Amino acid sequence: MKKICVIISLFSFLLALLYNEAYAIDEASLNLLKKQGFEVRMGELTGAGSKLSLRRLAGFIHPQGIVLKQDCQSIVVAAGSNQVDPKISDVTKVLVDQSEIPSQDFLGFFFK
Repeated sequence: MKKICVIISLFSFLLALLYNEAYAIDEASLNLLKKQGFEVRMGELTGAGSKLSLRRLAGFIHPQGIVLKQDCQSIVVAAGSNQVDPKISDVTKVLVDQSEIPSQDFLGFFFK
């Protein structure tokens, strides 16, 4: 009986590891951004991003880490958006380090 409990516990632990995604961004990283004077907005870019100009953007929050605006080769906005002053919510994809990241992949953004 004891062996069965150990096997079930081990199986449950391994199953939990498989379903838990490990994010490079944690609460400590977000707090560090805030201490550096940035405002952090989590969630889809379409929410608070619909009110903020892309000029104020400092970077995106991705599950694998932070993407600084200055590191982006290109930030592509929707064709129908205001091309003079696009909003953060207008972003459709970001090109960084030879990779194309769709805006849906971002967990949030931060700005000054």
